[in-house]
Amino acid sequence: MVREKVDMSEEGADEKMLGTGDEEQQNLAKKEEVKFISGDQQNGDAKIDIGTVDKTFTGMTKEELMKYANDPFWVRLRWFLFICFWGLWAGMLIGAVLIIIYAPKCAAPEPLSWWKQGPLVKIDTPTPDDSVVEAIRALGVKGVIYEVPADETYNIASEPAISDALKKLAGAFTAFGINLIVDLTPNFVTRQDPLFQKAMNNPEARSAFVWREGNQVPNNWRSLVNGSAWTNEGGQIILQQFGPDRFDLQLKDPLALAKLKGVLKEVVGLGVKGIRLANTKHFIIDESLTDDGPSNNPYYDHTHYGFWTHAHTTYQDGLGELLYDLKAYVHNLTESQGFLAASDDIDRPEVYMSKNGLQSLDMIQLGRVPNLLANSTTADHLYRELRNVWESTVEAGKHFWLQWNYVKQEFLKHITISEYNIFLQLIPGVPVFNVDAPRAKPQDFSTETFHKIRTSPSYMHGSFDLYKDVNNTVIGYSR
Repeated sequence: MVREKVDMSEEGADEKMLGTGDEEQQNLAKKEEVKFISGDQQNGDAKIDIGTVDKTFTGMTKEELMKYANDPFWVRLRWFLFICFWGLWAGMLIGAVLIIIYAPKCAAPEPLSWWKQGPLVKIDTPTPDDSVVEAIRALGVKGVIYEVPADETYNIASEPAISDALKKLAGAFTAFGINLIVDLTPNFVTRQDPLFQKAMNNPEARSAFVWREGNQVPNNWRSLVNGSAWTNEGGQIILQQFGPDRFDLQLKDPLALAKLKGVLKEVVGLGVKGIRLANTKHFIIDESLTDDGPSNNPYYDHTHYGFWTHAHTTYQDGLGELLYDLKAYVHNLTESQGFLAASDDIDRPEVYMSKNGLQSLDMIQLGRVPNLLANSTTADHLYRELRNVWESTVEAGKHFWLQWNYVKQEFLKHITISEYNIFLQLIPGVPVFNVDAPRAKPQDFSTETFHKIRTSPSYMHGSFDLYKDVNNTVIGYSR
């Protein structure tokens, strides 16, 4: 058969038409390109390289999957996984709840010691009648303070009348859950004291006193009764700051210190739980006996005690260590249920620290705040004083617990007794008042309300913040 001659232009057109085919097929053709590689020329062999065929995973179609939807094996597997998922979820939830419930709880803050909770009340007799005891019990106080007569401090053990009265007094209040506190004056002994009598005849015992041989007065020190602080006893010069026949003890001396510790042990044995010491700033005397300098106080002349600075008879080095030793001794005697405090105002609380930075007393007394509260005419003055007290005793790291002594009602010039009572009852510290002191009326603030607030966590462990208004007319605080 003879092939007809075909126009080359038409043949090219056909090829163009073939070239307009499916692009996907062209791409596949490119991917599946075949290569011929010459082999052995003599044998005419050839190798064919079709390249690496890429396999793609397309998965199963919906129709293919539906074939297994009702297959028993897959049905059971789905239910098993479903149950496992929700079972594990529920288990984790229950586990989390159990961890919350049974995890060790944070220890609750310990309640304040009884003497920190207060309030404390003073009585002036060791034999109060039943009506006084009942009135004190109704006040909800934590401790009763009885002041042992100053001259009898070192006679408690030797005079049964005093020791028996203290023991009976402690028992009367302990029955109502109220502890007995005694105020002691350990600064001096009287002429009849055995230690003084021994010192008169034995020079070795004189170290317990401030004692000098001869008739010459060593300096210009004044006594608290405005005379000379020295007395001549048969050619012996002896210090007596607190009046005639009251001979000062040098309490840093081992003999004097042992004598004081004997008294502390005696009163604790009688049932006393708290001890307050008077005149603590005078416990150590400067042995150099240097003259006092004037204090530049315009209200006194040189014959008056207030005219002098008393820089050598008060707040001496070693006072903090001495008091810290006494505090530890009292804590040991009372099995840490008692306390040792000062019963008079302290002007320099920084001295009442041990060398290790620990407070030497459990409580100190700062009387200027109650007096300012009673007499201050401006809120700004009271605010600054309270701020200074708080910074010097608590925020400075000293952590002293403060006592607030009530003033007499006639001294309340700018505040009612109800306001005064509420203010002192709720600031940090413990209020101390006489049993017959005027207090807020029941309709103003009941004893039960005070007790409830003072035993609340916010009072016992919370912060204390002072506030005043911009006009300096109102002062307040939060607990």
